[in-house]
Amino acid sequence: MKELDGRVAIVTGASSGLGRGIAEKLAGAGAKVVLAARRKDVLDQIAADIKRDGGAALAVPTDVTKEADVVALFKKACGAFGRVDILVNNAGVPNFKPTEDMSLADWQAIVDLNLTAVFLCSREALKIMKEQGGGRIVNMGSISAWAARTNAIGYNSTKAAVEGLTRSLTLDGRAYGVVSSIVHPGAAATGFTQGRAPGAGATPQEYLMSPEHVARVVLLMCTLPPEVNLFDATILPNHQPSFIGRG
Repeated sequence: MKELDGRVAIVTGASSGLGRGIAEKLAGAGAKVVLAARRKDVLDQIAADIKRDGGAALAVPTDVTKEADVVALFKKACGAFGRVDILVNNAGVPNFKPTEDMSLADWQAIVDLNLTAVFLCSREALKIMKEQGGGRIVNMGSISAWAARTNAIGYNSTKAAVEGLTRSLTLDGRAYGVVSSIVHPGAAATGFTQGRAPGAGATPQEYLMSPEHVARVVLLMCTLPPEVNLFDATILPNHQPSFIGRG
């Protein structure tokens, strides 16, 4: 029997990078995985790959910044599998623009995806998990929450806010067996790193983690007994210079 047999997991931002790696890791542990992102063709292929490997997956094209889409996502997950045991709020976007050059539209776009979407998905998950008697919500933070990047005020701010949101969820769900956690990754091979492959670079400081490394932490959080919460975890390359400060 696999660790997550019988459980249903929704993963947002599941079409690439960390989201895809997490979805595949949870599926490999026996979870029925609901893949949420905007690109239907990519989601369909990932779902097919998971099924080919013996897992269960459902692709649900979703814009998590839209409330109606989020509500529909959870309804489809429950309609297909009857419950939701795990939510991984992974969808997010960086910004690399000097603060003085950011428009209100720039700011709102990153807040909508990196923060408001996390609230919307967590709210819907909490409703379902309370009725079930428990569940787990895992939010994707970043070391940028407390070791800020330059010219990334939207990303830094929203990732710090996600930690506060996670703390609130932990308290609000405690009486109902709903456990919330946050993962703070450092440099990993995702769309944010412009297509660089995981592994060593020209110097130790250029090493990029594989999405699978981060997925292992998420899996650990999801397989702990319901009485136990690994509330936060920081995972990053050992030589990452930005661990202390970003200059």
